[in-house]
Amino acid sequence: MKKDVLAALIKREFPVKKPSKETLNHPALIHLASGLDPYTQTPRAFMEAYKSLGIDIVNRVPEENAPPSLKPGEVRDLPNGYKESYLGLYNTVARYKYPFINVEEFWNKGEIDPDYNELITPVPHRLDKEELQRKSAVLGDIGLYYYMFYTTLFMWGVEYLGWEVFLEAAAMDPDGFDDKFLKPVLEKTRKYISILTDLDTPFVFCHDDLADSRGPVFRPSWYEKYIFPKYRVLWDDIKKKGKKIIFVADGNMGKLLSPLRESGVDGVMLENPATDFDLILEYFSDRIIIGGVETGILLRGTKSEIKKHVLEVSNKTKDIPGFAISTPGGIHGNIPLENLEAYFDARVDTGYTPENWRKL
Repeated sequence: MKKDVLAALIKREFPVKKPSKETLNHPALIHLASGLDPYTQTPRAFMEAYKSLGIDIVNRVPEENAPPSLKPGEVRDLPNGYKESYLGLYNTVARYKYPFINVEEFWNKGEIDPDYNELITPVPHRLDKEELQRKSAVLGDIGLYYYMFYTTLFMWGVEYLGWEVFLEAAAMDPDGFDDKFLKPVLEKTRKYISILTDLDTPFVFCHDDLADSRGPVFRPSWYEKYIFPKYRVLWDDIKKKGKKIIFVADGNMGKLLSPLRESGVDGVMLENPATDFDLILEYFSDRIIIGGVETGILLRGTKSEIKKHVLEVSNKTKDIPGFAISTPGGIHGNIPLENLEAYFDARVDTGYTPENWRKL
């Protein structure tokens, strides 16, 4: 429930029902937890599943039935250089064509003007104030709705330029890349984020994958000069509106946790074990932490391993009021249903999910 999120993450209390966040995209689990067909009764099925499973921090609020999904392994071309593939009830997309074939084209181009609304990202809803307000109202007291801004700063390079041109240009002439690309997209982000700070929610979720699975892709000095000072400008905008910043990232963020904390974020939602969970607790246990559950264990573990893992996460975080359990990798259609049943049964035992969550 929304009240549990506010009690834990804002007031730093310990509500009876501990808060959780999940990206719910598993049709069989939604069916089991709602008793409804997730394809023909999508909006109601999601709301009932959120209640049954105890999912309180929510990023998808459907208002119409889900379109037919692709089959596992099926890929479909979309306009503007994207491909769509199966992920669960809703498909996933990936970009494979970018505006510049090589770094020379990038440097030869005059002013660059990327449009966030033309990007197709994993965020399920449009960045539109009226739509986001409506989603929050539809969810009501079931949970706290949030929109995650996907290309905070670094991810503009990934999503608009593609990794190859981005990395080569930023390494070839860092100052020139800063002037030509990073400074302009910071101003775009400030404009887009102002939409989120006007919403009736205490949080702004900002996503930036600063690292890959091995760690930062640039030297620490590059981030210190070109990224974190800009974060401070952006965070100041958000804090002036009385909002708390939740920073979201995949990849191994271990070497960047200290400057990230110093930049002023109020909390983190980081994928583990890519970033070691004990290290996340070390740096942010006095702030907000969303996560803890390893998607790989849900995907490949036994029922007993899943239960043990949830109990370990619960024990490590029992004295942290600003903690919400989550599997940051999302609950998608590739996870065996029996493993998800074991996961939510373990969440019942640890206070994150109500008893009798199955509706079938």
